[in-house]
Amino acid sequence: MTLKKLSLIALLVAGTLVWSGCGGPKELVRPPQSEIDAYIQANPDLPALDRRCLDDGRLDFGMLASTVRFMMGEPTTIEQVKQPWAAQEHWTYGKKGKVRIFYIEGRHVVGIDERNK
Repeated sequence: MTLKKLSLIALLVAGTLVWSGCGGPKELVRPPQSEIDAYIQANPDLPALDRRCLDDGRLDFGMLASTVRFMMGEPTTIEQVKQPWAAQEHWTYGKKGKVRIFYIEGRHVVGIDERNK
């Protein structure tokens, strides 16, 4: 199997395990509008997905890792993981008995997992 096919399979599998459509976690994560406006102004090439997620206060795979960092702050931990198809970072955020893990490949979120501590 080619690396491209493995990547596609991994994304499809990840897609069944995570949320989609900026409709992930029920808890909204929305910085103040003035901060959002400043972030968008500083990043004029921000993808439409990121803009929608910022407006909705939701997180989704496909969005830029930098937008997650803007919305959530610094991760509690960052783990480097070498997958057969790509190098990943796993960004973990803990809050009120819940843990969110963002799976980052390159500059994008490829998965989100939420579980109880």
